[in-house]
Amino acid sequence: MQQTLLRRLAPLFALFVTTLPCACATTGLVSAASDAQSAHGLIDNSPRIAIATAYDPEFSVLLPSLQQSKEHKVHGVSYWTGELGEQPVILFKTGVSIVNATMNTQRLLGEFNITQIVVSGVAGGLDPDLSIGDVTAPACWAKYDEATYLRETEPGVFKAPFPGVSPLVSPYGFMGTRGVRIATTEDPNPAPRLWFEADSSLLAIAEAASSEADFQQCDQDGICLPGEPDFHIGGAGVSGSVFMDNGAYRDYLHTTFDAQVVEMETAAIAMVAHSNELPFIAFRSVSDLAGGGSANQNEIRAFEHLAAQNSAALVIAFLERMPKP
Repeated sequence: MQQTLLRRLAPLFALFVTTLPCACATTGLVSAASDAQSAHGLIDNSPRIAIATAYDPEFSVLLPSLQQSKEHKVHGVSYWTGELGEQPVILFKTGVSIVNATMNTQRLLGEFNITQIVVSGVAGGLDPDLSIGDVTAPACWAKYDEATYLRETEPGVFKAPFPGVSPLVSPYGFMGTRGVRIATTEDPNPAPRLWFEADSSLLAIAEAASSEADFQQCDQDGICLPGEPDFHIGGAGVSGSVFMDNGAYRDYLHTTFDAQVVEMETAAIAMVAHSNELPFIAFRSVSDLAGGGSANQNEIRAFEHLAAQNSAALVIAFLERMPKP
């Protein structure tokens, strides 16, 4: 009798399960993941400097120099522990984009003992004074596409619906950048903010290390940068979920934010570092001019490997300059 009743109810039960709202299914998965994480300790307890790259061209120029390397897999993402520049580090790829950078950097902090976060990679140049191959270490970063799309109240006039979402800088037509609220232990109810700063002591080490970095103008195949690479410290960088290849918007970002470079991850990593109260610095080498060059196509495919090498060279010189653990 019971078996007959269960067989009759089984199709109805299956229909009920498949029509549950996504929020219900998601809540169960998140809870299970949280329980699993709290049930074990850190994967690696050694204090380490995190070296974040976005994608393979940036990662592959650092991995061969990693000594005593060991791979750890966390939800499909590889985190490599070892030594680089005589420092204990963990090297990883965040994946391209703000979303991946945020998720996989915070995941890193939940599984390893991280003391500082260092970013190495390439970027589009916004500042006309920069050349392809130059390496930058901006003092602050902003997410330029955290935005309000403004209402056009009359032709050419745009207005925010209420003060809380008003742009913090001059908008680009109907697109206005607003701030991000990032809570910390000390400030659980923060005001919106635009800029997230690199650590001043790490910037000082970077400046001292820049003269020792082995920057390359040409690769082994004879592909050469337009000029000898230079180092620029300070200024600003901006990040967004956009591959920037538009000359007009490039000029807007440089003029409005006084930014030197643009890319797709660092502001998110800076926010994670800020939320977790960790020192942070980013090295970005110019791989292209973000739509501002004279060529008919973006320059990144020609120069990303050299730009990535020069950023990695500064990272290694920087680590060698840091106090030994």
